[in-house]
Amino acid sequence: MVLNVFQKGLIRGSERLAFDPEKRYAYVEHPVEGWRVYLRSCAFLHSSPFHPQHFLVVKKTGSRYTTAAWEPPKGQMEGKEINDRSSILTMLTKNVLREIEEESHITKVTQLKHTGLVFQSQELNYPVNHYFQYHIFQGNVSLEQQQQSFHTFEWIKKHPKSFARWKRDRREKDAIDWFDPKKTHLNPRWSPDIVALYLTHQR
Repeated sequence: MVLNVFQKGLIRGSERLAFDPEKRYAYVEHPVEGWRVYLRSCAFLHSSPFHPQHFLVVKKTGSRYTTAAWEPPKGQMEGKEINDRSSILTMLTKNVLREIEEESHITKVTQLKHTGLVFQSQELNYPVNHYFQYHIFQGNVSLEQQQQSFHTFEWIKKHPKSFARWKRDRREKDAIDWFDPKKTHLNPRWSPDIVALYLTHQR
């Protein structure tokens, strides 16, 4: 059962997690049932004309091009992004735009929308009743933005020392391409399930 993180009355908070104690990660928690969901987002970015399988993926820095290191831009909502004033949907939208900019260097997405699709699971070290959710967004990227992104990654390839001085969050990915199941093999950690969920509902 996918838990409803949009319902009223949920407790909003953030916590440091063992895998990265330098950051706090945002969650919502049910005050009675006790479940907690850490909020994450994932973006499927398309060009025009729209085709479901034609979307951008980025590669984990340092991985070989042919390894299973590709995924749509995605990430976790940080504690600094959650507050009591905005709706959960508004915060998720801001979160996905940040992840897009950090991982793909795309600064403008048109027709961005929450698809209504949610991938829910648990990390192995989560306590009972703790989960995470990837909220799946879809958007369109202009030719100009595509060129900007691809040119940035070409610059990264040519200037590794300068790239190494970038902030950590902007150094997580070092290549971008259009998804091709034969070439851009998906990172096995959640990405195949997320992509399968998305494509199944685009038919």
